[in-house]
Amino acid sequence: MEQFYLGKEEILKNLELINEELKLIDMHGEILITGGASMCLVFSARSATKDIDVVYEPKTIINDIAAKIALQKGMPKSWLNDSVKGFMNAKAYEKKMFFKNYSNLKLYSVLPEYLLAMKLMSSRMESETDIKDIIFLMKYLKIDSTEKANQVIETAFKAEHILPKTRYVIEECLEKILEEKENNASKTNKTKSNESIKNVSDDPTIFQPKSTPLNFKKIS
Repeated sequence: MEQFYLGKEEILKNLELINEELKLIDMHGEILITGGASMCLVFSARSATKDIDVVYEPKTIINDIAAKIALQKGMPKSWLNDSVKGFMNAKAYEKKMFFKNYSNLKLYSVLPEYLLAMKLMSSRMESETDIKDIIFLMKYLKIDSTEKANQVIETAFKAEHILPKTRYVIEECLEKILEEKENNASKTNKTKSNESIKNVSDDPTIFQPKSTPLNFKKIS
């Protein structure tokens, strides 16, 4: 079975449809976006996501609307789901980012700090997508040490809930970021060196010795 993905434009179209359905019944709703949907919509760090992890109100009404849209467009029923709420606490709702406002629907996203904490808490080293998301958020938040990463997690979750695998993921991602920086620095230095050589060779005021072929005369 082919894997289902939602691109940014498709996500927005579907959210607009939710707004239109709410408008028809004169209701207002709010959606708090997180996970891959935040990475795709808010931070443009991904081109697509498999589903939209959200928390929303009014829950029953939006559930019915989402199911109707899924049926109309041939999408999985879980294209919009709130299963992520089991990983969230009150801190996710206390501080949130405004994202978009429709006539009857307001969209918010969790803060990048909270999103990173969630990603680290639930991450799997074998998931390339998870690692890419974590590295993106670490760069975005300028996190370059285990201390800073731990501080972000412990601001969102209790320290005793942080598993050893999370510490390992932090170290692995920081190593990848450092390796990338070193590679970029090496490429930059190489480019500068090549440009310097080219500039010298192109400078007419600098003496450029020319090689001439040796002419050996035969001694009789």
